[in-house]
Amino acid sequence: MKDPLLTTLRRQLKAEAPAVPAAKPATVSVKARPEPELSDEELFARAAQGATRMEASPPPPRAQKPRKPDAMTLLRRAQAEGGEDREQVPLSDTVALQTGIAPEAVLAFKRNGVQDKQFDRLKAGQLVWKAAVDLHGCTLEQAREAVLRLFDEAAREGVQVVKVVHGKGQVNGQALLKTAVNGWLRQLQPVLAFASAPARDGGTGAVLVLIRRQRESGTPADHPDKREAR
Repeated sequence: MKDPLLTTLRRQLKAEAPAVPAAKPATVSVKARPEPELSDEELFARAAQGATRMEASPPPPRAQKPRKPDAMTLLRRAQAEGGEDREQVPLSDTVALQTGIAPEAVLAFKRNGVQDKQFDRLKAGQLVWKAAVDLHGCTLEQAREAVLRLFDEAAREGVQVVKVVHGKGQVNGQALLKTAVNGWLRQLQPVLAFASAPARDGGTGAVLVLIRRQRESGTPADHPDKREAR
């Protein structure tokens, strides 16, 4: 049998005991892992996501200036093409350079109808030249233009004998300008004859040229020696 007094005492002690707060559940904090450091290429790739790539327009092609053939190119072309017909070309370098001329070679050329006596006087320097051109230091193109200009001036002035100083400059053993002049003069219809000059006028480094003189009507004029005989 329980003692009523003890039961009452236990109740009083229990009522007077301080309340113990309920324990809170423990909270576990998880530290976020740092993102890995990205390279410049990866950063650029992320930033460019969704962007549309624009194709750059190529720059317009630059116009290339055609190169002028040098002397050796012309020599090789002349040998390869041989005697190809070039009548449509007023003055052909290719035709002119087909036959190489040695530096000391004596040049002599006359067309049909030129009297031997007249030709001998030209070779001897007895027909006085009235105009001349010196081609020393000229390129092939400059020399050709200078020769054509000389003939234009001679036609305007009525000059029948001119001198062309070509020199003896060599390319592979051939006198380049001398070879060209020899070929050019043969192509020019106003040229009646030409020959290497006597020593006092340049010798084998120059030629004296006899030109057909045109009257206003277009008919050939007499040669200089015939006019002097009148």
